[in-house]
Amino acid sequence: MLLSLNWLKDFLEIPGKIDALELGRRLTLHTVEIENVEDQLEKFKNVVIGKIVEINPHSNADKLQVTKVDVGGKDNLNIVCGAKNIEVGQMVPVALPGAILPNGIEINEGKIRGEVSEGMLCAEDEIGLGADHDGIMILDKKAKKGQNLAEYLKLNDTVFEVDNKSLTNRPDLLSHIGIAREISVFLNSNLTKKFNKINNYDILETEDSLKELKVSIENNDLCPRYMAIEVEGVEIKESPKWMQDRLSAVGVRPINNMVDITNYIMIECGQPMHAFDSSLIKEIIVRRARKGEKIITLDGEERRLDDEMLVIADGEKPVAVAGVMGGVNSEINPETKNVILESANFEGVRVRKTSQRLGIRTESSMRFEKSLDPNLCSLAIRRAWDLIKEVCPKAQISSKLIDIKSKDKVNFGFDVKPIKLEVEWIKKRLGEDVDSNKITDILEELGFGITKENDEGVLEVEVPTWRATKDVSIKEDLLEEVGRIIGYDNIKPAMPRVELGSPEINQEKVLEKNIKDILSLGLGLSESYNYVFTSEEKLKKINIDPASYIRLANSMSENHTLLKQNLSTNLFDNIRLNQANFDNVSLFEIGMIFMDFSGDINKDDKGEESLPYQERRIGIIEASNKEDVFRKVKGKVESLLDRFDLKVEFVPSEPVLSWGQEGVCANVKVLEKEIGFVCQVDDKVLKNLGIKKKVAVCEIRFSDLFNLINMQGEKKYKSEGKYPALERDLAFVVDNKILYNDIRHEIIGFSNLITRVDLFDVYQGGKLEKNKKNLGFHIIYQSPERTLKADEVENVQNELIKKLEEKYEAHIRNF
Repeated sequence: MLLSLNWLKDFLEIPGKIDALELGRRLTLHTVEIENVEDQLEKFKNVVIGKIVEINPHSNADKLQVTKVDVGGKDNLNIVCGAKNIEVGQMVPVALPGAILPNGIEINEGKIRGEVSEGMLCAEDEIGLGADHDGIMILDKKAKKGQNLAEYLKLNDTVFEVDNKSLTNRPDLLSHIGIAREISVFLNSNLTKKFNKINNYDILETEDSLKELKVSIENNDLCPRYMAIEVEGVEIKESPKWMQDRLSAVGVRPINNMVDITNYIMIECGQPMHAFDSSLIKEIIVRRARKGEKIITLDGEERRLDDEMLVIADGEKPVAVAGVMGGVNSEINPETKNVILESANFEGVRVRKTSQRLGIRTESSMRFEKSLDPNLCSLAIRRAWDLIKEVCPKAQISSKLIDIKSKDKVNFGFDVKPIKLEVEWIKKRLGEDVDSNKITDILEELGFGITKENDEGVLEVEVPTWRATKDVSIKEDLLEEVGRIIGYDNIKPAMPRVELGSPEINQEKVLEKNIKDILSLGLGLSESYNYVFTSEEKLKKINIDPASYIRLANSMSENHTLLKQNLSTNLFDNIRLNQANFDNVSLFEIGMIFMDFSGDINKDDKGEESLPYQERRIGIIEASNKEDVFRKVKGKVESLLDRFDLKVEFVPSEPVLSWGQEGVCANVKVLEKEIGFVCQVDDKVLKNLGIKKKVAVCEIRFSDLFNLINMQGEKKYKSEGKYPALERDLAFVVDNKILYNDIRHEIIGFSNLITRVDLFDVYQGGKLEKNKKNLGFHIIYQSPERTLKADEVENVQNELIKKLEEKYEAHIRNF
């Protein structure tokens, strides 16, 4: 967007000490980003007025001519030109060597088809003064040779180029009035009478005796407000030079007085308007386009419409695309005598989508898509009537003013409730001790209303309608307003005062890391990372029904359609892929599993639904060509839990999952609590999976293990017994079906003098009978009260042997 300094001065008293560059810098610091500040005198540097004194044919080109031009210097310039409208005696703009035109072209002296050319005669579009390229721009014969073109045209303006990205949420700044309001606040300068007059316009009043235009709105949600009025007796002609200069300065091409007035108001007030030829409009209907309808827009392009677009129609056909562009079938032309002025508010999202679909983005659509204040409609139509009276004194209002509102409220759907703002909160957030009166002054000067202030330093702030359009709605928005007007560069940087403390330690993460270190560094297992997904095909291979598994609605592939319910499913794949490379494969994984019932994690903030149950598990898998995989997994589980001072029991059980081998499965128990399972995989299942080794798996519930470790509390040093211990070794021959744990429990619970029992040997075969095994135990006897005597220990041990013989048919094996 372009801003004219002269135009801003209509509404604002800018202090003399503030030049254009300083104003641009302050605008960037406080309001919008200024990308460029351009003095029009600099823009037309080396572009002067010349008089054509001679025209000759080009020696090597039929369509070119060689002119001699007097620019007030010692010698006439030789300039090659291809335009057909030049004549001797005409005054024309001449770009001298070194000139850089608005389109970026730099003029240099050179030869064109063999003829020397010492400059260029300029058309309107080449120097940014219009779109005409049919011929050279012809100036008044009274123009002075050698005079700078900007001086001649009285283009003594400075133009600011605003980065549109900085205006995304500020539609009120897409106008000179909006920018002037902002500047007045951070410069602490006065607004002019003209600003106050326009900004406080009363709604235009019309006589009851006038006719009423036929206007209807079929989609009020897409058009919150529609105003229209007919003016008769207009004369279509060029706009006054002052208006053309203003429009040209901000990049808008002057067309004719009626069209220029609507564009002038859009740039000045921020409200797009449209003018229809009244004789070409029977009635006005604001409706959705019908699918397949067509319209030729003002750019001459035929546009195909759809039913998602909003149009202005006359009962038969569309005459404009709402908020985007008018149609040629109702445009102002030299014969127009009566016009209908439209000042409306269209829903921003609809305008943006329409503009994108049609591939046209106009100054009008750029403003509407940011959601304009519907109250601008009445201001704009009143301002338009003032300008029409100035340009066409004989014009008269010939209809009643039409004003259709979709909602009977000031903001037409953009109501924002008063915002409570604590002064102390502002100070704390800014890190600056800002006076309460200064905060109030800033907000009031920006147009906010302070309706209440209590003794506790709380302000009640009312948002003005032009800032209520999806802009200011919470107290943080008001904080930004105060901060930017004070100037962030004026706020002294200071480190916030906070109390530093140690971060909270996630004990579960600590345990997970410890387990990984023990399994990988201590026990030599390799860690595996797997997806939480599995597939029906994989489950069927291990004899599991997939019906109870959670199915993904948007799976990555056919191999990842279900959420897994145990870790072993994917660990089997790890074994299959690695079995050819190693004799023994030892892996572990700590991962999540998911069950098809509700868990304790809420799906959303409402808490009405829960996510599926999920838990973390520790998985250990062992694969080997030997038969001892089950024993190896048990040993690794024992070693792991022993690091946390937990004694584990393996209680024989039926296979927990359908892939387990009968008779080689056990539950893992710690402190009488079952926390997982260990199981050898059935040979048939291994064959289905393509695994050629023996495999055993263990899975432990992480949360159960975490709780058991925490139950132990903090470890404390325990001194050795005060009195010496006696040690004995006993070896029993028992049936193979007798479990080691059963014997151990019997021994340690037999007498309070037995403080520790360790299994040191398991032996089968040799001279032992078939289906028999030897279990060797190391037993420690100790009393906390006295020194034990040998015969006392012998008596306890004899009774123990007798007990085991009776209960388990165990007999002593001598070494």
